Amino acid sequence: MTIALSFFSYNPPEVVVIGPEFHDKEYFEEELVNISKELNIRIQYKEVQDPETYIINNQNSKISIAIIPNPQGVTNLASRGNIYSLDNLIIDGTSLRELYPNHLKDIVSYNKNIYSGWLRLFPNSLIWFDVSKLNEYPDVDFTTFESLINSTKNLADKNISPWCANSESGASTGWIQTNWMEDLLLTTQGPEVYDEWSRLEIAAANVKIYSVLNDLGSFIFYPSMIENGHREIFNIEFRNLPRVLLNNNNDCFLSWSGHYFRYYIPEEYKYEKDFGVIKLPSVTYENSLVGIGDSLVLVENNEVSIKTMQSLLSKNFGEVWAQKNDSEFISANKNFDRAFIENSLTSYQFDITHDALKKDMFRYDASEIMARPIGANLLWKMLIDYIKQGPESLERLLNELDKEI
Repeated sequence: MTIALSFFSYNPPEVVVIGPEFHDKEYFEEELVNISKELNIRIQYKEVQDPETYIINNQNSKISIAIIPNPQGVTNLASRGNIYSLDNLIIDGTSLRELYPNHLKDIVSYNKNIYSGWLRLFPNSLIWFDVSKLNEYPDVDFTTFESLINSTKNLADKNISPWCANSESGASTGWIQTNWMEDLLLTTQGPEVYDEWSRLEIAAANVKIYSVLNDLGSFIFYPSMIENGHREIFNIEFRNLPRVLLNNNNDCFLSWSGHYFRYYIPEEYKYEKDFGVIKLPSVTYENSLVGIGDSLVLVENNEVSIKTMQSLLSKNFGEVWAQKNDSEFISANKNFDRAFIENSLTSYQFDITHDALKKDMFRYDASEIMARPIGANLLWKMLIDYIKQGPESLERLLNELDKEI
């Protein structure tokens, strides 16, 4: 027995975790090292371009756990029998189902079984701003969405363009506009209508969807509202948006962008000194927040993989990661201690995310939940056409979209 245990200690079992390349990967791998030591195992993280497709095409490869960055990927793998249900998984002494609000459980469930646990989340419903420029306009009012739009329209009437809105993205152009639409849909129509839209159970031409896009048009098409006009939206790539916002030669000082905005801010600019961020002000529904996230699925059903999964989803996972000065880690576990977060920008985003989770008002990006030909193609095209053709095109374009759904 002594010899056997000694041999095992030098040849610990290996867990292979696959997932995409992402920011903060070195911090994630540091967490994996700590789990390896705690469980006396070896954990390898393998980057793959598309984890969902990789699992489907490499069923004979050793894969223990996978990071899936899209709920559709989870339910697709579950329907194919490529991953295991997590209904009986216990995390920190409690059921996995008790860690997340209904929405986050529903979108990764198949045949009433939950197939994924959430590793981390990212908020999208954000307004980024240039601090020094904003200080020049104290009348800009963030109390509600309506007050924000009206106060910036007052500036536009003075021929000052308050909004930077560049969002060209190659073949994916239009996805940022789906974010704007989703933000307004959730805060004006509420989670029930939002979920119906995500599942395409409500027509695009329905008065509720039409109303949201019409309100969005009052932002997009208002004269001088957007720097260089609404057609500029598709003329500059979205990755350059922070440089446009923080350029003193431009009027614009506000950007309606998601968490991704921070990736492209030049290093010389500092949070709170040069730029800031605030949650998109609410309309009707408080604490509403649209975002995305990474979830974990179990590909290999054995004791060591399950223990690793339990560690990855525990309230303690990410404590080292969160203490990094530039960390972007926002745990999805409702029991995570925010006191570990050192980055003040991440602390703010953690707070608005968990406030939304507590009220079940966090909603996943609808275009990534709905049928892929719609959410990742036709909806983008419709929004591009709307901006290019003007407000009078909206009803026709929505009816045309309904014919495709």
